[in-house]
Amino acid sequence: MTIRVAHDFNCPWCWVGLFQAQRLEREFGITVEWVGYELFPKDMEWDYSSCPIEPRNKPSTPGRFAIHSFAEGIAIPKVDRPFEQRTYNAHQAVEYAKTEGVANALVERLYRAHWEEGKDINTLETLKSEAVGIVADIPAMLQAIEEDRFGDQVTDFDQPAHEAGVYNLPTFFIGDQRLAEQPYRKIKAAMEKLLPPDPASLVYRDLVFTNPHSSRPYLFINMVSTIDGKIITGERGEPVADLGTVNDHKIMRRLEHKADAIMSGGTSVRASGNWNPETTIRIAVTRSGDMPYDRPFFTQGKPIVLHPEGSNPNVPSQIRTISFRSWPDALEKLKAEGIEVINVLGGSDLNAQLLEAELIDELFLTLAPKIKLGDTTPTYAGGNPLPREKVQAYTLAECHQIDDELFLRYTRP
Repeated sequence: MTIRVAHDFNCPWCWVGLFQAQRLEREFGITVEWVGYELFPKDMEWDYSSCPIEPRNKPSTPGRFAIHSFAEGIAIPKVDRPFEQRTYNAHQAVEYAKTEGVANALVERLYRAHWEEGKDINTLETLKSEAVGIVADIPAMLQAIEEDRFGDQVTDFDQPAHEAGVYNLPTFFIGDQRLAEQPYRKIKAAMEKLLPPDPASLVYRDLVFTNPHSSRPYLFINMVSTIDGKIITGERGEPVADLGTVNDHKIMRRLEHKADAIMSGGTSVRASGNWNPETTIRIAVTRSGDMPYDRPFFTQGKPIVLHPEGSNPNVPSQIRTISFRSWPDALEKLKAEGIEVINVLGGSDLNAQLLEAELIDELFLTLAPKIKLGDTTPTYAGGNPLPREKVQAYTLAECHQIDDELFLRYTRP
């Protein structure tokens, strides 16, 4: 199912609406189509004559938006942004991106560029740089904007928007309802009338991570394995997307979204295809630096290559590298970067190193109803076996079943 959302990039209500829409996609498995409405059309003059002047001794009170954003748990980033921000070209760029099937990725990129980085997203230069790694044919996108090819897809405020039934942004069109500037619970309730919640949305739905460690981030592993513990379906280094179902993939993305960063070994990154994690910070652990640097894992977000001291990985100059002496040293450096929670996604050797060092706080396991076999087939964690007295015990915190898959969460007692 696809629902339409009327929006504009420079609207603070729409900044909150971005996260509401993404949550709706995760919980209901729907697709959002972003429809451009320009609050300040290119022919509109900027007029400040109606701005009220408050008395100096009047105590401040929260406005309706302040209450709304606080209730939704979404703050406005404190960065300087262009005050007189037009968005006509940005909306046209999104319309072009729809022809390539990548509109939603570009929408998020442009929202973050404006609200988190303070960029003028209406310039061709900014649109060109922000489209890198998302739009395949950037020259064609720029030409479409210059030719005003999609101008008829961008609706102006006020009268044209009102004629289309849009009086506020964002407006969610769900069934026969128009929900404008509404809290997520109202949007969700409208969605539930049309579509029952995606069963995957109920798994780990109340999950919140807090970091009690002063010298390192909080670490959890998330993996999918067969009943006999194997984590691949083909050969080592090949893609494993067929191991778990679409529900496992959704839950994997939810757990990624809950972390500040994901961390994966080199073999897993190479086998991941065009994987683009939900987290902005993505860490690849490698000694050689032999990585697919042209894939979304590295071209989007903020990639970091983490490598042992003494190794000399071949890494492009634009990608950040961090060397480390030991895992406690590595994690201390990552915490200094502001990273509080890390989702570890294998492979087997990386998991084993962190488990042996007793640096893992939680384990997540999707148990797929399959059998692989093989004495040398990689498992959830490889490495050297622990002696009996050092075998680690975990407590089952959650267990969920969807069809024949089990979703398990374990914590250290």
